[in-house]
Amino acid sequence: MTIGEAEAKVHGTTIDKIHFHEVGAIDSIVDIIGTSILIDLLNIDKICSSPIPVGSGFVKCDHGMMPVPAPATIEILRGTPIKLNNVKGECTTPTGAAIIKTLCDEFVDELEFEVNQIGYGMGQKKFEIPNMLRTILGLKKKKK
Repeated sequence: MTIGEAEAKVHGTTIDKIHFHEVGAIDSIVDIIGTSILIDLLNIDKICSSPIPVGSGFVKCDHGMMPVPAPATIEILRGTPIKLNNVKGECTTPTGAAIIKTLCDEFVDELEFEVNQIGYGMGQKKFEIPNMLRTILGLKKKKK
């Protein structure tokens, strides 16, 4: 499900009538374009992810206080493994949810692979744990 479809569903309207406050934000545009460029440059065969951590509590948005995960985020992640955790706040935004759901080939709890490169992205929101996305580029071990 795209961000627009999810926003339309949670607002009880159609995609052509939805206000794209989330998609139109500069940080969302940079995230989507930057991720697209990176994925193209890396020329990888398969993307795997652990279950998506979503956070807990409430988040303040244009429509007031909303539960975490926000309604659009949970709509986008429908059918995707998520991890409810004790972090107070929004760990996964609608943009992040759309990116990972679109690009991920397989959600796994365990995966053996050889680590080749590691990348980190730091968020600006302060949590009780580091607000960090870590990606690992590796070579999957073949089963014997």
